[in-house]
Amino acid sequence: MSAIILLVLRAALTLALYLFVGWALWLIWRDLKTQSRLLATRQPPPLSLSIEGQESPRRLHFTAPVITIGRDPASDFVLDETAVSAQHARLSYRQGQWWLEDLHSTNGTFINHEPVHEAIVVTSGDQIRCGPVTLNLSIGGATNG
Repeated sequence: MSAIILLVLRAALTLALYLFVGWALWLIWRDLKTQSRLLATRQPPPLSLSIEGQESPRRLHFTAPVITIGRDPASDFVLDETAVSAQHARLSYRQGQWWLEDLHSTNGTFINHEPVHEAIVVTSGDQIRCGPVTLNLSIGGATNG
């Protein structure tokens, strides 16, 4: 009689162990699914660029993760200046930050009067210079006057 009770207890304990492992795996799967859905819908914070020193200031707002700056009409922010390269610079959102990189422009790209030689993180209030044109950068809800 005690052997039957011991066998039933072993079976119940084994069943409880398998149910616990299954429940834990289901919770992990559900959490991973939720996290991947959140990552897939993550959007970059809005970014605004405005040209400094013009009579009629031009300000454009962007929500795309990649923004090209240049003289080419296909650029996202077109600069009608002969000293600006067709594809001058690129702003891209990655690793939770906005990055600026020079696209091998002729007259260089500068951030706050420093030349850009490799991709660099930008913040709201930075000034980007493409050739002779200076742009004011605003990220998210921040404004620069």
